[in-house]
Amino acid sequence: MTELVKQLNPFEVKTYLLKIIENFSAINDLSVLKNLNVDILDAQQDKKTIVKLLYKELNNATESNQYILRILLERYADKTDLTSHLWSMLKNSMISNETKIVVLNFLRDIDSNLSYDECGQYLENEEELVDSDTKLLLKNAIINPEVQIDFLDFVNSLNTKDKITLIDSLGNDYSEDALANILVPVFLSNPYSEEGMAALNKLGESKSQLAYHALDEALKYAKEDIRQPIRKNISKLKLAGIREDNTHEFYKALLVDTKPYFFCLTYPDGHGQQALIFTREKQNERIQFVAVVIDDYNGIRDCFGFNDISKFECDKIIERFYQDEQVLKITPEALKAILLNAEKLSDKFPYEYICWKNLLADIEPESIDIKAILNKNLSPAEISETDLEKLYSDEFSRHWFMEYGYGDEFNEMIDILNFRLQNKEYKIDFDAIINLYLPKIFYTEELKIWRERLVMCAYLKLLTSENERAELICSLYGDENMFCEFLKNILRRSIYEYYFALKYNTELNNCKFSLNELDYIIQLIEKRWVKNV
Repeated sequence: MTELVKQLNPFEVKTYLLKIIENFSAINDLSVLKNLNVDILDAQQDKKTIVKLLYKELNNATESNQYILRILLERYADKTDLTSHLWSMLKNSMISNETKIVVLNFLRDIDSNLSYDECGQYLENEEELVDSDTKLLLKNAIINPEVQIDFLDFVNSLNTKDKITLIDSLGNDYSEDALANILVPVFLSNPYSEEGMAALNKLGESKSQLAYHALDEALKYAKEDIRQPIRKNISKLKLAGIREDNTHEFYKALLVDTKPYFFCLTYPDGHGQQALIFTREKQNERIQFVAVVIDDYNGIRDCFGFNDISKFECDKIIERFYQDEQVLKITPEALKAILLNAEKLSDKFPYEYICWKNLLADIEPESIDIKAILNKNLSPAEISETDLEKLYSDEFSRHWFMEYGYGDEFNEMIDILNFRLQNKEYKIDFDAIINLYLPKIFYTEELKIWRERLVMCAYLKLLTSENERAELICSLYGDENMFCEFLKNILRRSIYEYYFALKYNTELNNCKFSLNELDYIIQLIEKRWVKNV
């Protein structure tokens, strides 16, 4: 089965796993859940990622979802490791009583040495929320992003009231960098929430250079309603004597025993998404691995990482992560420049990214102004129809088509085509439909995003020494008429891909067309657009 089923990357595993948990949370019959078809998960070679994600979801376990979590953990986790993890959760003062009751019931079934007298003490409300184990964890979190993220997972599993109580407790027990190292991700990942504001206020009292840097950076993208509170807390730090930003030096010191290893990414796809990977090699030749997903709408979207894996494991993860995608190897400086540009589009960040990005602290990009770099190195000229044909078939635009669900305007165009084709209007003028919907689908804001996507692709061509193709892309960027033709081709390709997908996706087809009808529709499209699809 493993050979027949696609190997998912960690982001895909997470999406699939969360869907299973959501769909089967209402079922409490273990005998039914044990017979679930989870062949896709069974076929994954990397079970560690599955277990890690399940442990993370267990932090939020409730009476309703506990049964599906139990079945999946029993299926994929090593029993000894699972038992140890459950005990550590039971002893963790930050885990809610509701979740601890779920854990206790789970332990009762798998640990024959369970003592209810011993367990009882962990269900009581302790006066000291931040115990000695927590303090040790916070200390380790400064040097290990994985530990830092585990702690933030715990924080994220609490309700708002308990989060604020914990933040206050941390503020009372800690100051300076150890406190800021935890509270900066809490604030930046959800700056407009109650707990985000509580973290902001504690950062202002922290006397930490890390807090000063984070708040100063936050001013660059924060919405107007929280800019004043940020300024207020920066002023508090200045009054406490924190006036210089030494954050990069702080993290550089932590990176002194590692070096950049492998940096790569993909071209933007039709949704503007790119997958980036950066890694560092330790002195013992072990690898720190980080993957980030960005897009050109909202910037930083998702992130995961491993603090200590082998080179072999690193290579396998990269292979599974990219699958059949073209991978572009680039310099650490270029990758950081791309991430910094993505940050400009973000008004909040995944806390995982905030933790892992510090592995780039010693990387200094020459410039983050990508257009300036292109202007300095390229000389675009007038673009011809022949040039346009080259760009249609180039690797960077291979996945540039829209799927049903992309947007209301695109859906409306497809619905009209479906209605007319279902009524046997086979002489339909596809190009007239495209001309009608082109300005609706590519409205002003959307048009700007697609044009800027060309800038990114030209930059990647330049980075990989494809200067001639980079100049063609820049020429397309500067020619509105040719760019309009390019967008028409994207809609042609999207229509073609949609009807081709209906042949193999019965759910999407939903009895709209028979296979013979779809074959005929596809032939109609190919006769008209064969060279452009």
